[in-house]
This record gives sequence, C-alpha cells and structure tokens, in this order.
Amino acid sequence: MQWSLERIYREQVNGNIPPRKHLNVLGENTEQSEWDLTLKGGTEKGGGRGKKKVQKKDANGKPVVDSDGQPVYDIVDDPKFKPETKFVDAPTGSKADFTFTIDDLEEINALQPEVKHRINRLLGKKDTQKNFKELFKGGLSGISPKLEDEFIEALIVSDDITSDDMKALYGQIKDGTAINVDKILNASDGQVFSYKDIFTDEGLKAYIAAKKVGTGGKQAGPGEAALAALSPSISQEGKGDINIAGNLVELKEGDGRIGLESKNPTSGKINSIFKKYLGENWNQKLKDAANENVHNSRPGQATLNIEGLWYLMKILDKNEKNGNLKLPSGYENNLPKELFEEFFTDGNIINELVNSINAKSLGGFTKDYIKSLFDNYKLSKKSGEGEWDILLAINTTNPDRGGIAVVKSGDQLLNVRAKRSLPSIIKSGPAGNRDYTYAFSPYGPEQDEEYENI
Repeated sequence: MQWSLERIYREQVNGNIPPRKHLNVLGENTEQSEWDLTLKGGTEKGGGRGKKKVQKKDANGKPVVDSDGQPVYDIVDDPKFKPETKFVDAPTGSKADFTFTIDDLEEINALQPEVKHRINRLLGKKDTQKNFKELFKGGLSGISPKLEDEFIEALIVSDDITSDDMKALYGQIKDGTAINVDKILNASDGQVFSYKDIFTDEGLKAYIAAKKVGTGGKQAGPGEAALAALSPSISQEGKGDINIAGNLVELKEGDGRIGLESKNPTSGKINSIFKKYLGENWNQKLKDAANENVHNSRPGQATLNIEGLWYLMKILDKNEKNGNLKLPSGYENNLPKELFEEFFTDGNIINELVNSINAKSLGGFTKDYIKSLFDNYKLSKKSGEGEWDILLAINTTNPDRGGIAVVKSGDQLLNVRAKRSLPSIIKSGPAGNRDYTYAFSPYGPEQDEEYENI
C-alpha cells in the first residue's frame, strides 16, 4: 500500500490541509518516476539562460506564423544577460540573485532525474516545513527553532530519504524510538554497537543527512543537533556535549578528536625544547634516524609522532651511554616532561608518561599516551561545567565499516577496534591542534577487515 505525505498529514493532524502548489514534495507521487517540466511544441521552446525569443519576420517585415496561426520564433543571444549570474557558472554558495524564467525549464529538464527530484523537493520546502511543524506544534524538544528549520531542510534535500521514510520517522520521533537511548546509557565501558543496534533505518538516514546541522565556528559539534532532533530524550548542552535522559554525554562524530583543544604549541616551541637539551645535535639527521622505523615516514620530514619520540629517546640513551653524546644530567626525564607539559595539564599523568617512555616498550608507551589523552580530556571537564561520564563515538565517515562505541575510561578506549591514528609531537603545519590529538573512529562489531592494533 502506497502512502502519500498528504494522507499522513491528514491522519496525524486530524483535519484537512490546504492544497499544495507542488504535488511531488519528497517524491510522494508514485504514479510517475520523475516530474515533468516539458514545454509545448517546438515553436514555443526557449533557448535557456543568456538567450531570448524573437518572432521571425518575412522579407517584407511581417511576423511569421505557422499553419495553426501561432507565432514562429528565432532564438538569439540576449544582450541584457550578465554571464556572471548564469547558474551553471556561479559558485554553489553565490549570493548573486537571479530569477528563473520559462526558458530555463529546458535546461532543468536536461538534468539527471535525481537532480530534478532535489529541485522539486526544494520547490515544495515551505509546504513540507509547515506540515512538519503542525505535527510537532511545540517544536522538536531538543533544538532551537532555527536548527529545527535546518534539520527539516536537510531531510528534504537528502537523496536517501523517501516519503515512506518520512512517514515512519514522524512516528518514531514522537514515540522516542528513532534512537535507542537505553542501550547507550546501559552500555558497558568500551561496548561497540552496529548502526542498527542504536538507530532505526529511517533514524540513521536522517542522522547522516542532518549531522552537519548547527556546526561551524563555536557552535555545536557534528551530530549534536541531529541526535537532539531525533529523540525527545536528547538535548544539546554545549559544543561537544549532549544530554541523554539527564546524563551528560560527550559526542564524537566521524573522525572524532580526543585531546585538549587549548593545547596547541607551535612547531617552533617544540623544537626549542629539543634544542634546549640537545643543542646542535638536534638536526634533521637525528630526526630522520628517529623516524626511520615509524610507519609512513620519509627522510627529511619535519614532523615527529609519539612513536618517533620513543625511538629518539632510545637513540639518545644508547649514544649517551656509548660516549658519543654528552647530554645534560637528567635529560631523560626533563626533556619528555617539558614536551608532555605542552599537551597535558594533569601533573600525575605527565609524570606517569615520563616513566612510561623510559621504562616501557614502544607499544606500551603508545597505549599509555593515547589513554592519557582520554583521561586528561575527561579530567579537564571535572570542574562541574561540562562534566561528562560517557563518551559516545559515532563513526559514519565510512558507513560500510563504521560503528558506534560507548567509552568511559582510557583503558577501554584502547580495546575498541578503530582506525589507527597516532598523535604528533611536532605537527605538520600551523593550523589547529588536530595533529596533537587522537582520531577515534570505531569500527562496527561485525567488521572483519584488517585493522592495526595500537
């Protein structure tokens, strides 16, 4: 049985709705596979943007008509047309306004069917927004009216959400079943879920379509507004935070970064610390020697990650004991301590990492460092404002491989199967601190693709 949005609206708002100008909103008219904007016969076809129709004249200057008495036109260049406003040349985000004319329909009809459907959905956007708001008269509980409009628009323009999906989604949002919040709150530390464990099929499509709503600058992080819109039990709390049934949760979407945003030392600052203890011995030759056994490294690179730092400390220890280098007393503790103070704020964590890099294997130190990023990140929110106990990671960057993980401690973070990403000590460029953080992208529980253990 096929359902139209009009029937859904009538049943859920208990009444009639006014006729809509665009009958194919979200493609609910199942009687045609794609909408029809075909113009009349050849004599009335337009020439597209930048062209205009001029009625033909005979040798005596009289207007030419066809056998039915209809005017016959020539298509000529329009001298008033400004090329910079032509929609195929303008950038997607252009603010330059223009008005579509009947001539443009020929160009639109030449587009791929999925593009024409998207245009048609946008034409009916106001009707869809109006009817959506009638269903949720008090607004979607977890987000502002502005974000609600953006959420609805994201669903409208999605190529993956059908009218049947929308019909099911309405009921799921009202019933609180689009997202299984109980599974999130009752998960064990380090538990991994598939998408279907947490989302309904329609809820997942909506989340992926709307996960960027409200993001940018100092606004919400990716996924926050979408989750809040999809469940009456979820609301936004601040950048990176959502509230699930009274529990503050840190959300990481996709390639979520774990580490302190406030810690962003320049490469010059880090190099000055190496120079302080190593003097002229700190050069590209020594850095290349440290990077030689690091995955994906190459001679001459400016960067150094935590594996490279471990190898560097072993090289220094060997050459200092052999008498090849004369280094300041206590360098083996003081050098890494000063480096770690640039990335961590908790003194106990810093001291433990100093002991780790000197006493543990490469794998042991790497695990300790990543665990420490998580623990220090969580401790930084323990002042009361923004304090959270659960980290929820949703990886939709690669839907064929991604999964959902609930983590409460750094120890369990290490047990989650995820894409490997090692934090840097010397980053690759001046922008941001992403290189200094751990990119946490969990795989689903049933994935059997190869992945690298930390």
